[in-house]
Amino acid sequence: MKTIVQLVIMAALSTAPAMTAGGGTSAFDDISGHYEAIRQALMNDSTEDVATHARAIRDAAAALRGEFSAADAGVSADASQKARDLLPEVEQRAGDLATANGLSDVRTAFAELTKPLVQWHGMVEGQRPVVAYCPMVKRPWLQPNEAIGNPYAPSMLRCGEVVAR
Repeated sequence: MKTIVQLVIMAALSTAPAMTAGGGTSAFDDISGHYEAIRQALMNDSTEDVATHARAIRDAAAALRGEFSAADAGVSADASQKARDLLPEVEQRAGDLATANGLSDVRTAFAELTKPLVQWHGMVEGQRPVVAYCPMVKRPWLQPNEAIGNPYAPSMLRCGEVVAR
């Protein structure tokens, strides 16, 4: 099982992120890659490497907050202040996820991290993940495409629907 989870995570991280107008990847793309690795682990009822990816999200948000630019955030100049305002929450929630123990607590912390990321998602320009929602657990998550993969309830892996593109 451990090897399968590692292969799934490696595959998720190896997909090329969307490019920004400046030719590089945005912080949102980087964070989305780590978030996806966490989602994949949770879909497999695993917490392996979750803390590592959560710390990477926290550090990316902190770095962006330290030297903020709309292009680095993947948003328009008009949305830059709203995106900047979300960064402390992303940092805090990613830090909470990094220290969560047990699948239940990790899933709860993942749901809390998802909240500001869904708000940021709504401001991102260009290619971005979709937002899915499970009506059974009443929680959203981000995923790279429309094929539902519920991180909250592996017994209901396909439960949910895409609610934003």
